[in-house]
Formats: sequence, C-alpha cells, structure tokens
Amino acid sequence: MQLRKTLGAAALITAAVLASVAGCSGRDDGDETPDSGPGCSGTCGDAGTDAGTDGGPTQNCPAPVNGMGPIGNLRTAGERGQSVTLDNVVVTAVSNVSRGSAGDFIARFWVVNPCFPTEGIYIDKFYTDLVMNYEPVVGDVLTITGFFRRFYPNGDDNVPAGRDAYRPVIKSDFQLNVAGVRGKLSITKRGSGQILPDNAAPANFGNSEGGSTKPNPEFAGSRVHIPGPLTLTNAKPTALRQYPNDPENHNYVGFEVTGGVLVASYKTYQACDLRATADDGGTVTFPNGIHGVWETFTNTPCTDGGTTSTDGGPPRFTCNTYGDGVIPGTQNDYTYVLYPMTCDPDMVGTVAAP
Repeated sequence: MQLRKTLGAAALITAAVLASVAGCSGRDDGDETPDSGPGCSGTCGDAGTDAGTDGGPTQNCPAPVNGMGPIGNLRTAGERGQSVTLDNVVVTAVSNVSRGSAGDFIARFWVVNPCFPTEGIYIDKFYTDLVMNYEPVVGDVLTITGFFRRFYPNGDDNVPAGRDAYRPVIKSDFQLNVAGVRGKLSITKRGSGQILPDNAAPANFGNSEGGSTKPNPEFAGSRVHIPGPLTLTNAKPTALRQYPNDPENHNYVGFEVTGGVLVASYKTYQACDLRATADDGGTVTFPNGIHGVWETFTNTPCTDGGTTSTDGGPPRFTCNTYGDGVIPGTQNDYTYVLYPMTCDPDMVGTVAAP
C-alpha cells in the first residue's frame, strides 16, 4: 500500500503533473489548444515543444489572485450556475463509487490543482455524465467541466448526504435551478499515478470549539495530515450526534481528538469503529496522527418528526422533510471536520483496555 508523505516536495509533484498535461488549466473559451492565451484562468503556461517539461513547471503556475488559486477563489466567491473548467486537477480522495449495470458510474470525489495543493473541491458525477464509464482513482489527472454550486442549506438539490449541505461542488445542471443553465458534467482523464502529498497541518489546526466555528477554511477540500500523537478525547461530541432531536437515537457519526478536531467516520466505522472502543472505556491514541480530507460538515434536522419502523429488523428512522443544516448544540450552520478515507493508513490507532 502506497503511503502519502506530508507536504515537502510540492514543487516536484507539480512539475510531474504539469509535465504530463502541460498547458492551461481553467480554460473557459472552449479552445482545446494547450497554451496560455485568452481564457486561461488556472495553471497557465506555454505548452513547450513536446507538451513536456520544456514548458517549465514554474511558468505553468499562475500568480495567486486574492491570495488564492482558481479553486480557492471559486470556493470563496463562485456563483451558483457558474460554468467552470478545471484542467490539470488531480484526484486526491474518493468518497463513494457506485457502478451501474451498463458499466457507468456514480462517483463523488475530491480534486486539487497541484499548483495550489491546499485548495480542493468536491466533484459529484452521475451515471449519465460524461464520460459515463469513468471511475475515479487517486492520482488521476483530469479536465473537468461543469457548474458550480453550494448545495442548498437543507440539501434539497440532490445532495448526496445531509452532511454535505452548504458544500461547494462541481456538478451537472441537475436541480441547479438557474434559468438558462443546462449541461452535463464532463470528465476527461489525461493521466494517472500522480499521488500528491498530504498537506502538513499547522500548529493549533482544526479546533472547531465543539462545532461552533469554521476553522482553517484555507485547507478546505484538500487532504491534510494532523501529526501525532493524538488521543480520542470525546466519543460522543454533541456536534456529531446523528439525530439530535430523537431522544431514542444515540448514534454518533464521529469523534473528537486532541486539539478540538472533529473527525467524521462515515468511511471508516465499519472497518475500525474506534469511537465505539473509546465509548466502551478504552483509550485510543493515534501515534502518527490522522490523515483525511478537510471539508464541510452539517446536520440537516428532520422537520416532519420522521417515522421509525422495524420491518422485522432493527429500528429504521425515515425522514421526508429536512430543515436547514445546523451543528447540533450550536448556532453554527456548518463547520469543518476531518474525513479519513481508510483505517490504514489514514488513522491507525492503538487501543489500551480500560
């Protein structure tokens, strides 16, 4: 299994990626020629004579605008329905993939521009989006064309999960609800195997004060490494209670570690439920820290009371109408949490029995 290294050779990784896909990132004029002419709004530079390293890695990265790269500016000031082309972006994490019977895929994943490795964004691909049979793999180098939105506060615009409400995303026009904006998400694979290093979290990173703040948005959508040792300090943080309005439901969707960092466990709880271990009295530590995607989180409350059914199995809660997302126990609409993608290597823990 290939382990990521913390950020220290970003320039070398950038050079490798740009050598394989030299030219322009963020082109918005429909010109397929890889150069730095009009319409180039991302990784821009002359393609060179062979679309390789003679284009020069330093020339291919544009100067920051407002202190940010293209994705950072999009997350900060993008407008709903804005047409977006991201070129030379690299897949850094995959949330989920579902394969249809015809070999087409639903896929949700994150990408970054290697010139600005702390800026990532979520991509939401449906079966019918182009290319239909594309399945994301970490390290893929892509050109992506679609439309920007922030999922509605209540998630009522085809949000994949309630936790994703408010999240910036590139998607097709489905339930976009912007007059005159039509089109599918388009993904073109231009390379593979470009594994980017995780960003090293700075000191005091990620303290959301129980979910009441939005810490470190400058890392949003990117993978980070919070160095160890870390300890699981709270197995039942109010901010991560799954159904805060249901007194009979005591499920939690993550935990808190040293420094006030909230860690969501939707990708890991089935394989390594360390939260449950700590809740049973064990001491859980992460000697080497935790890796994951630093991204938005919220909780969309059920506003119709919901129903609970058993159908011969365990109780199942169903809600038909959701309200605007809020972090339980706070007035904050959303916060940032860490999303590990795997138990190993992202969050290898050790357990001491009570």
